[in-house]
Parts: sequence; structure tokens; C-alpha cells
Amino acid sequence: MPSFPTRRLAATAAATALVLTALAAAPAQAAAPSPASAGAAPSTVAAASTATGGVAADLSRDMVKVPAAPLLEARTDDAVSPATGVTTHPVYVSVATVTAATSDDSPTPPDDASIRAAVTQLHDYWWEESGHTVDVTLAGIETRPLDQASCVPATVLNTVHASAFGGRFAKYAWAGTNEHLIVLSRETCGTTATAFGTVGGDGGEVFSSYGTGAALGVPVLLHEFGHNLGFGHAGAGMCRSTTSFDGAASDYRYATSTDTPAACPVLEYGDFLDIMGYSISSARPHLSSAQRVRAGFLTDVTTLSGAGTARQVVVASLDGTAKGRALKVVDPISGQGYYVEYRTATGTDASSAEFGGRAASCALVASGFTRCALTSDRTTGSVRVLRPLTLAGSTVSTVALAVGLDAKRDPSRRDTHLDAGESFTSANGGFTVSVRSMTPSGGAVLDVTLAGGSAKVPASAPAPTLSAPAPATAPATTTSRLSVDRTRQTHGSSTPITTTTQVVASDGSAPSGTVTLRDGTAVVGSTKVGSDGRATVTLPGTTAAGTHQLRASFVPATSAQAASDSSIVGVTVDKASSSSALTRGRTAITKNKAATVTVTVSAPGVPRPTGTVTVTSGGRTVGTATVSADGAGRVTVPVGTFTRGGTYVLSASYAGSGNVSASVSKRMIVVLR
Repeated sequence: MPSFPTRRLAATAAATALVLTALAAAPAQAAAPSPASAGAAPSTVAAASTATGGVAADLSRDMVKVPAAPLLEARTDDAVSPATGVTTHPVYVSVATVTAATSDDSPTPPDDASIRAAVTQLHDYWWEESGHTVDVTLAGIETRPLDQASCVPATVLNTVHASAFGGRFAKYAWAGTNEHLIVLSRETCGTTATAFGTVGGDGGEVFSSYGTGAALGVPVLLHEFGHNLGFGHAGAGMCRSTTSFDGAASDYRYATSTDTPAACPVLEYGDFLDIMGYSISSARPHLSSAQRVRAGFLTDVTTLSGAGTARQVVVASLDGTAKGRALKVVDPISGQGYYVEYRTATGTDASSAEFGGRAASCALVASGFTRCALTSDRTTGSVRVLRPLTLAGSTVSTVALAVGLDAKRDPSRRDTHLDAGESFTSANGGFTVSVRSMTPSGGAVLDVTLAGGSAKVPASAPAPTLSAPAPATAPATTTSRLSVDRTRQTHGSSTPITTTTQVVASDGSAPSGTVTLRDGTAVVGSTKVGSDGRATVTLPGTTAAGTHQLRASFVPATSAQAASDSSIVGVTVDKASSSSALTRGRTAITKNKAATVTVTVSAPGVPRPTGTVTVTSGGRTVGTATVSADGAGRVTVPVGTFTRGGTYVLSASYAGSGNVSASVSKRMIVVLR
């Protein structure tokens, strides 16, 4: 029997608790079988897998990889055929009684009535979200006693998968049929409920121990069924860039802590206004416009592209039925597609956590960068900027960008939405969206300007074409490769590391523009690209000691070429070596008089070393002092009063600093009579 490699989703079963939030580690399981060992798949499935390059192994969290099952093509733009006609999705529900004992049963185990009600809600939600093209129907209910020793979710799904409904779903036979197997356990399966589902494949399987209650059970099923339809997660991201809080697509990474090296950490479930992100009890938020457009569920998309385009656009509330509920902006520099939408506390979105009146949910991304959510105004709604990105295997996820100022107007704290009077500029300044006003009845009035021009077209002008820019005008992609002449240098060195960035355009044209070298988010230097496509930047000799992550970014001088970022190259800067010298002070050292000595610290390439020096006599500390930046490495140290005659052996030690190593002086002998 094949075994599903799963990542589990855990949450408390309390009615008021957040669901789809806390993630549990995956249990140890057998590796996924190859398509051959899983059994012969239908010919249509094999063809689809070939067309999409197969299923990537690195799916995330509660998404399950299935051999030979085709995913939605991993596009991050809207070049997807509109959904046409009605596709029926029969749902078969198997209720598993896992253990013979009833003491571990859910307080409200699923029964026929609650299952029928839950499937009706599945139908109603996806029927509306899909633009009346996804028709979920209940095809059958069965009960299946397993008599297992304990409730292990993956084991339960594997067991039921093989035999449910006469083996109808064995060996992934659902792939390509639009049929779905939902396995509900009577048990809670431990102290926390669990749910996961397969991704894509024109059909699928779902396991849930949340039950079928309207508060938690149904929202979880809506989310997992979304995975069956091919949707990835809806997250929230914030880039460590004080200029735009945005970055290159390659900068975005799923991350759960502040110590991640990602330039743009993404909280995987961080979008509170998408059913594929966070939810709360009884919440049924819409899919975002980016999700709907990609699936072909939403087709009235206003697309702005081309350098110099400037337009005032009215975006209607996504919850309504008016035209113009989605705006796509194609960055003329990077060629990347961004989506702008207007969300209001109306319809199903009114139940979302974002408009639920909860306290702001803020997380420190890095020093000086805090991402906040749950802060939208219920009266006016909010404008959101989203990016579809491939963050987990072949599954496209959406990221709500944290770019708006929070209520405290603190530039370092950013909300995952924009309010009236606020604006967003994409990475490298490709385009700017400014929010003029927002009213649920009238929509959000936006000023959009793409780099390269300033003329504004009235809002009443005909909408731009919905098609992507013609290939002839699309910018040529570029590749930036960063190399270094060596990977180590010493702080203060007169021969620092030299970096070279080679920029190559896909159409063979000579790259024209500027390369900026960054150490993390700090700019090291910028220079124009030469006629040979190369740009050289030297790492300053004053670079702090430690490890450094260098990345080069190419910004073209013309819209005919796209921007690009290099891979990260790590280098190390060693501390400068130091030497310490101990000499007598201005006055001679005599008995019964306060004495001083002078300590001088020197380090090649460091004109003003800083730190602490300690003077000892016979192993006993007699004086300490601080070498300051204005002392050129020299400091006078009081060493007390010598009251007895004899021979004293003094020495000075320098403790070092972040950029300079420690050192010890030669001994100084003092004879007092």
C-alpha cells in the first residue's frame, strides 16, 4: 500500500482559536513511491505530468505530494485559460472509526446529517469563488471501522485510501477524474486536530479530524479542498528594504523566525483575507484576486504594462459583482506581475479575521522591520498588493506584501494593506501605486505610474487590453553572476576583496545599467556595467570583521532589459592583528607617589583602535583604561601608588574589539629603592 508523505497542520479545537496556524512536525513515514510502484495512472494523467515536469517533492506544510498527479501549471501570471463551463466534482466521504474504544472520540463526531450540510457548504463556497464553474456534489457516504491501536492521521488515510468505496481511489485512481475522497475520523487523533490534502491532479484526497462543524470543521475542509483544486498557501511577506519593503522574486522565502537569512521572509499562512491562509472560527474569506485570476475564475482583469504608462484606476470591492475587481501591474523593470485588490468588510469577507476587530498581530521580521496584520478599517476597507510566487515545489503561493504604514505611523512597522493617502513602490522603482480614496460602494481610486513616463489617463478612458504584452516588447531577461577574487580579507587591509558581476541578456544585447553590491541589505557600492557586461566593486577595507553575504543586483537603464539578482556569495573578514606597547608616563615612578603608565595599541590599517587595556604587576591588576577613538590608540593608565621598594614587573594587555584582535605588551621592569 503506498504511503503518503505528509506535513501535518495542527490547531486547538476551541471554537475561538485560530485554525491553520500552528504547524506540527511531520511524522516519520516511508518515502513516496515512484509512479510505477503506485500503479499505472490513466493516460491523461501521465500526459499532464509530462507537460508540467512532474510533481515537485518539496511541497509544504499540509500539502501532500502524490506521484503521477498533475498540478496546476506553476505559472505566476494570469496566462491561464478562463474557466469555461461547469465541472462537477463528486465528493465521497468515508468516516473512519479508527479505534474500537470510544473514549477518544470527538465530542461531536461526524454523522450523515452534518456531512451533508458540510458538503453543501463546500458546494456553495466554491461555486461562488469559481464564478459558477466548480460544482461540488455528494456522491456517497460510508463508515469504515479500522480497529487500530491509535489514531495516526497518515496511517488512517493510507488505509482508507486503499479500500474506500470498493477501491475506487486505490493507486491514486482519482487523478484526472475530478473525484475527491474525504476521510473524516471520529477521533480527534491526539491532543490537537489535524488536516491535510493532496495538491492538484484534477481530483484529490483530504484527511481531517476537525469534524464537520460550521465553526472549525467546514473552514478547514474549504482550505484543504482548495489544495485539491491546485491552490497553494496565502502568506504575508516583508522585505528588509527601507526603500520599498519589496524585493526580487528570489528574495522571498518561507520563514518562521527572525534569524532566517532570507531577504524577504514570508509567513506561510500569514494572509488573513484568503481561505488558503489564516482563518478563525466560522471565517470564510474569499480567495484573493491573484488566486482567482490564476485559476481562470476571474477574468475582468485590468492590466497595466509598458514603461511610461500612467493611469487612474478604480478597483471595485472583490466581494461584489462589479467590473474591475482585479488590477494587474507588470513591473517594466523586472517583468514581474503584481496584483492590487480592494477588500471590504462585506459579504463573506466580513467574517474574516482581518475585519474581525481583533488586536493587531505583529511580528518582528528583523531589527527595524515589523510586519502587522488584523489592522484593516471595517468602514473603509483596505487595498492590498499581492505577488504570486513559487515558494514550495511546483505550487504557486500568494504573498500579501507588508507595505502600508501602521496606526502608529512608524516607518519600521508595516501593515499588509494600504490605506487612503498611502503608496507602494516596487523593488527597483518599477512602478508606484498610490491610494486616493476608498469607499465600499465606489471602490478604491488608485493612481498607478510605471517607470518611464508621467502622463495620466483619465479614469473614464478605455481599459487596457487584458492580454499580456506582446513578446516583441517584453523585456529581455538578464542573468547576473557574482564572483570574488578571494573569500577572505583582513579588516583594514589595503588589498581588499574585488567582486565582479557578469551580466548577460537573453537576447544577446549588451547590458546597459547599474550593478549594486549589497551586504545583506546594506549597500556596499554601485557602478555602471561596462561594454563587456562586467561591473567591478571593491569591498571596503573598513568592512567589519565577520561573515558577509554578498549579492549583486542589476538595474537596467532601459525597459528593453529586465532586472536580475545574483546568487549570494559568502566572504569572511578577519580581525586586524594588534600590538601593545607599555611605557612610563610623563612623570617618573617613585615610592609613595601616584604613578601612571602609557599604553599604545597599534593595528595595521586601523588608525584609531578602541577597546580596554589592563595593566598588571606580578599578575595583579593595578590599572585599567579605555582606548577611545580620538586617542589614536594611546591612553594613560593610573597604576596607583607603590609604597615599598623593590622590583616590579609590569605588563599591559589589550582586550581587542570587534575588528581588532587582542595583544599583550612586553614587560616593563621598575626598580624602586
